[in-house]
This record gives sequence, C-alpha cells and structure tokens, in this order.
Amino acid sequence: MRLLAVLALLLGFATPVSASPGWVAAWGSAMQTPVSSDVSGTSYTVRNIVRLTVGGSTVRVRLSNVFSSGDLTVGKVSVAPPGTGAALGSTPRRVTFRGRESVVVPRGGEVLSDPVALKTVADSSVAVSIWASAAPATPTYHRSALSTNYVAPGDHARDVAGTTFTQKISSWYYLSEVAVTSSVRGSVVALGDSITDGSGSTGGANRRWTDVLASRTSYGVVNSGISGNQLLRDGTYGVSGISRTPRDVLDRAGVRTLIVLEGINDIKAKPDATFEELRDGYKKVISLAHSKHVRVLGATITPMGGYANYTDAREAVRSAVNKWIRESGAFDGVVDFDAAVRDPLKPTFLREEFAKTDHLHLTDAGYQAMGQAVDLSLL
Repeated sequence: MRLLAVLALLLGFATPVSASPGWVAAWGSAMQTPVSSDVSGTSYTVRNIVRLTVGGSTVRVRLSNVFSSGDLTVGKVSVAPPGTGAALGSTPRRVTFRGRESVVVPRGGEVLSDPVALKTVADSSVAVSIWASAAPATPTYHRSALSTNYVAPGDHARDVAGTTFTQKISSWYYLSEVAVTSSVRGSVVALGDSITDGSGSTGGANRRWTDVLASRTSYGVVNSGISGNQLLRDGTYGVSGISRTPRDVLDRAGVRTLIVLEGINDIKAKPDATFEELRDGYKKVISLAHSKHVRVLGATITPMGGYANYTDAREAVRSAVNKWIRESGAFDGVVDFDAAVRDPLKPTFLREEFAKTDHLHLTDAGYQAMGQAVDLSLL
C-alpha cells in the first residue's frame, strides 16, 4: 500500500489508494443550450430517470442552470428508486440545499445539494424529481438522454404514483450529476460528441460504449458526450470540448481519468479543422486535466468512409490525428477505437456490422466493441 502511494506521488496524480469512502460521480451528463425544448410553462416538475454506475450509502445531486435564459427557482427536489413508468419505487427522500428545500440557481450557475441518506447499488436507477417553481423561458438540458423521462405541471416532486406525469420527454433537465459516497477509487469521464453520446444505439437499453465500459470496471463512469460537439469551436448544441472541460470533466466528483474522443465534427465542419489545430486543441485539454492531476487517455477517431461529407482530404486529417494520438506520447495512454471498429479490408470504413446507414455512427455491436477496447489497466 505504501509503495502504491509513493508511486502515485511520483507520477503526479492524486489517485486515492485507500478504501475510505469519498464522493464519486456515479452518473453525469453534459448540459447544453436547448435547441428545441420539450417542456414549457413557468412551473413544472421534471422527473429525470438516470442509471448509476456506482452504488453507495449517500447521494447528492448537482443542478445546472448554465445555459438557461434566466435564473431558475427550484421549489423542491426529491430522489428515490424508480418504479414502473413515472411511478416511484418507494417514498422519495427530500433533497435540501444548505438545509433548505428551495434554492435559486442563477443563470450560468450550478448548485450542489446536501448529502441524502439513500442506499444505492451499481447498475441501478434513481429518479430525481425537480420542481421548477419559477422556470426560465429557455431551460438548460441534455438533449439526447436515450431514455424516457417525465414532466408534470406544478409541484409533483414527491408524487409516488406518478399519474400526474402524463408527458414523456427524451431529455434530462437541470440535472448534471449524481454522486455517491463509496470506497470506489474515483470516476472516469468520457468527453466526446455523438459517438460518446450514443447516437445510433438502442434507446432505453444503455448500449453506449460508456455503458459497456461501466459494466467492466468498478470505477464510476460519466458520459460527457454531446451530439454535434466540436473540440475547437462552439456550435449549435454546445460549447467546445476545450471550453467545457473544466465543468463537464474536472468538476466531477472523484474524477481520476479522462477519455477524450473528439475531433470528427471539427474535421467535417466548415471550415475544416487542420491536423495542427486539433493537435494543439488536444494539448490544451491535456494541460487542463494535468493541472488537476487527472490522467488523460487519447481515443483515436473512428472511420467516416461512406459518410455524406467524406473527402480524401478530411480522411488525411483523421489519419494524421490518429497517428499523433498513437505515437506522440502526449497522452497518458491510448484507446484505439479506430482499430477496434474499422473494416480490416477497407480501413477508412467502419465494419459493416458496426455501421449505421450514415456510415458515421455505430450500432449496438459497434459500441460494444468500443467499450471492450478500453484497457482497464490504463484507468
């Protein structure tokens, strides 16, 4: 044990080596600017259903109002195991903020709740119900939850039966993290775009590559992917990967390792990103993470042969980026997603059984191969 502690110090990483309980991010999602909100009104309750990757004896939640058009007043929040549909599986626990039920989350801000005594286990779900008693006209959300969540008008944060939640939605609102107290030694955060967000995978089935990774490791796993996200530039669906690294990665409870899979949207954007621009962008993310003693694994960019915006010039950039990720030594380790899913006979293409019809996103089988490609010893 003493040798492990010394090695951790020599490497410069603050990875805990004891089994004493601490806060670990068990679930998280990257917040973004709403493009088309599926909630409306000035007072409503959102019941977010989220799946935990780590269990513990206590939970806390992080509420986000980063991209809303105004301040958010939260009247009540509750947390409970979910039942069927919008129903709860047991009496919900009251969530407080510095001892109070209500809290104002200023525009651009986030708040962390007090600890709540609730026993949870890995690979189980919790329902976090948030009564927005004074909701901003444009709310903060994560667009592609790939799961069903629920909305009811007014205050129904402690409604056990769930019959008032007649509206189903496919996004998570105002909830950016659920952390637990656990002896697990930290969390792994995936920073990425739609391929990390799970586009193309089966909705409600937890088939993202990060879900596969979570099933293989005892660490917490947080998916901070945003569909359409670019490493270098802000876009319609969110700010750049570089800009959101502090909030979506480094502020996560117990973060120990970052996996970066960004760049394909930069390569196929207008103007196209160059290899040099992407290289320098990765270096900025690495520097930010290392300043907080977080390991960084570079993930190679998956093929786009056959995609509508494919060009040989863009492929050359992707190839150069992947070569640099593999060979530069800039990262603390490499996850070779490209090698795991490319067609061995046509390496600029995804394997047929891994490719959706757009030849960019992956099937469940493709995401399974990606999740299996992560060397757990690097985490």
